[in-house]
Amino acid sequence: MTAPVTPVVRDPYTFRELAPGATTSADGRPLPHDWTDAHVHCVTMAGARASGKSLYTAVMVKQLEELASQFNRVVEAADDSTLERYRAFYEAPLYREMKHMPATPPASTADAYQRDPLIFSLGRWTGADGASRPHYLVFRDVAGEDLENLPSDPEELGFFHAADLIIFLFDPLRVEQILTSLRGIIPPQSLTGGDPEDVLRNLFRLLGPSRPKLAVTISKFDTLQKLSATKGQWAEIMGNNGAAFRRDSGWGYDHNDQRLLHMEIESLLRFMGADRLVNLIGQDYGWTQDSAHPVGQHVAEQHIRPDLWQYFAVSALGESPRGEQLSRHGIAPYRVLDPVRSILAPYGVFEESGR
Repeated sequence: MTAPVTPVVRDPYTFRELAPGATTSADGRPLPHDWTDAHVHCVTMAGARASGKSLYTAVMVKQLEELASQFNRVVEAADDSTLERYRAFYEAPLYREMKHMPATPPASTADAYQRDPLIFSLGRWTGADGASRPHYLVFRDVAGEDLENLPSDPEELGFFHAADLIIFLFDPLRVEQILTSLRGIIPPQSLTGGDPEDVLRNLFRLLGPSRPKLAVTISKFDTLQKLSATKGQWAEIMGNNGAAFRRDSGWGYDHNDQRLLHMEIESLLRFMGADRLVNLIGQDYGWTQDSAHPVGQHVAEQHIRPDLWQYFAVSALGESPRGEQLSRHGIAPYRVLDPVRSILAPYGVFEESGR
């Protein structure tokens, strides 16, 4: 795994490139003092309502803080706005009140706290060129309603085009074929939010020819893991202790383990009958058009790029909430950091090589 070593100055609000040496964003807001020398990793969430994006965001930040302590580093908010909004809208409801988090408001509303990104300093890390540089994570939470029904002005979501990573989070039980496959095996579920396939199509429509790395991520994976306690074929599949999806990655991240998980999750989705979802990603996202080939050329003759996306499986809580209250077992995250670490690891961030 390699990564470019020359930093590009990025605007944390648009994700786009700024002029070298820029000290303010495109709209004049000041940037951290070491921003022009830093690697800035831009990540945005995508998914339908109730897919767990805000829960994921809240837990992901806490997990990053814990991970940093393993390296004698700290992860901290890079500005007062990030600190205040994270504490008020993510940390307080989940970690202090121990309640299920409310839905993220659409960006068009006055109380849309996610309209600005969360910006975190990850500390200094040594890259492949031997230089020590500061690294920042710029993270955007996006309301499900804004992707279930795209805004009339697509530029409101223009930052998607320039993201380093899009984490597409989906509740597996919102995929009709999966729900049908599991009916009678798991208890009846109260489901809200749009169809993940529709959100994916809107996302692809929004991106046009842009192809940021896409992390296709099953949320609430603890629901599927419970199938290991049933009988029959599902118990054999989900109870296979040799499978990557049975192992939490803990504080480590292994590229080969993630590739194995990727293949297992794709096979699992196909077994559950979610072929349409899998095929939609491969058909509409997993190819790039060479300028030497006409746009109308058959897909089979175009360049297939499976490295543009990977499958992940996460559980932010580890146990489904009971109404508005979290499980009395507490919060037990599962593989929450894997999607983010897939783009940090090539730079040595939170890796032994980058100490």
